[in-house]
Amino acid sequence: MNAIKLTYITLGTTLLLSSCSQEEVIDHGNAGNDRRIIFHTALPAVTTRSQVITKDNFSSFQLTAFNPYDKGLIDNSNGKLIEYINNKPLIKEAGQGAISSEDCLWPEPGNEDNVLTFFAFYPPLPESGETKLTNNSIPGETGEATIDYKMEKFRVAEDITDHVDFVTAYATGSMKEDLFSGIELDFQHQLSRIEIKAWGANKTGNIEIAGLRIGGVGIEGTFNFLPEDGAVESGMAGHWETATLGKGKVEHIFHKGDQIISLNNKAGIGNSAEKAISIMGNQAEDAVDDNCAMVIPSDYSKWDYTNDNVNSGQGMYLSVLLRVTDATSSGESQRYPYENTSDRKDREVVYFAIDTTDGEIVSRIYPGEDGKYFTDPANENEYVAPEGTEIKDFGWAALPLAGTWKAGYVYTYLLDYSYGVGLFDPSDPTPGDPIISDKVGISLDIKGWNTSNTTDSEKPDYYDPVVPVPGS
Repeated sequence: MNAIKLTYITLGTTLLLSSCSQEEVIDHGNAGNDRRIIFHTALPAVTTRSQVITKDNFSSFQLTAFNPYDKGLIDNSNGKLIEYINNKPLIKEAGQGAISSEDCLWPEPGNEDNVLTFFAFYPPLPESGETKLTNNSIPGETGEATIDYKMEKFRVAEDITDHVDFVTAYATGSMKEDLFSGIELDFQHQLSRIEIKAWGANKTGNIEIAGLRIGGVGIEGTFNFLPEDGAVESGMAGHWETATLGKGKVEHIFHKGDQIISLNNKAGIGNSAEKAISIMGNQAEDAVDDNCAMVIPSDYSKWDYTNDNVNSGQGMYLSVLLRVTDATSSGESQRYPYENTSDRKDREVVYFAIDTTDGEIVSRIYPGEDGKYFTDPANENEYVAPEGTEIKDFGWAALPLAGTWKAGYVYTYLLDYSYGVGLFDPSDPTPGDPIISDKVGISLDIKGWNTSNTTDSEKPDYYDPVVPVPGS
């Protein structure tokens, strides 16, 4: 991957970029006398989505280092190797062409050959305290050591809008070799980035979308800061331990300020693959970016909806919160969610008050008795829709998915709703049954996080790849 050097920043401001090489003379504030370790940071070339760590918002990181040659850094109670630098925050300061700190020094004179191992990551640990760094490193006889450094109970937020990037770096170096040239920290993205787009308005039906969820994906796991076999050659320092992967679902139900996604053939919106629209939220005119999901990479099997319709096996699936109207009838009658009370019983139906002028959500609401609506599920605060709004209901429609999601890759799924909308969600009373028609086309674009390079052309394994030919 191409790397962008980050060599100047004031916390909270924009970066200034310049080239930084080992041959370059760097003003590092007398670091040669006080043994300060100099760090240069690099990131893969990326887009500018607000959730993603880029050169413009990367202002600090956490650093840990090990020195296996220092016998004083052995815990006599358990024989473990103590950290030489322990989870120290480093902040890019104004006027520095590189990063250094009085708390991050090379070993005392006479130990210039000591090779240190460095690990860095961002963002810092959450304040909840559930996510922890663990060190079970064991020293060796001649300075060799078995480094065992991990982040346990890393968690992905349930709401996709709260997802954040996670980058790490791994490097080694000594005072003898790197005092003036510094240590290069080449940060890599360690999550998989998921983007969902849709099209498929046709002459007979229009679709509106107000949310999505991805089930059966990694939401908790252990990250090992050491590379797997061969990972150093591919540039991906660190790896996820598959045995600790905890699965669950992530979702985003649109909220106030989000704009309902409309696939409308008459209006020429979303009626071709070229006009596909992101369905991940933040579609209002004043929104900066669309959302994207960032989850723990793994090899995921699909929801076996025929043999395990409630998905007790935690197979992967994508579910979209949508409504379908019949465009051929007067008034565009509703086809889904089903309008009959008996067909709707115990199904998860979501209601919104929507601005009729721009399709922006005014409020999420909850139905009560006598045709009333409320702003809370307990039906304590009645909602009266203001003029210029309309109330619409939406239901979930699921699609089983499978595939290998790798760290540092972007997976963009394109859904074609021209012929159907999928299956009832695993949480539905009749999971796995088709809704209208279960025929949904799915294509997949896979790229490295540097979005200029397409790296993989594999297609997803999904439940029904057969899409009927028009007119057949």
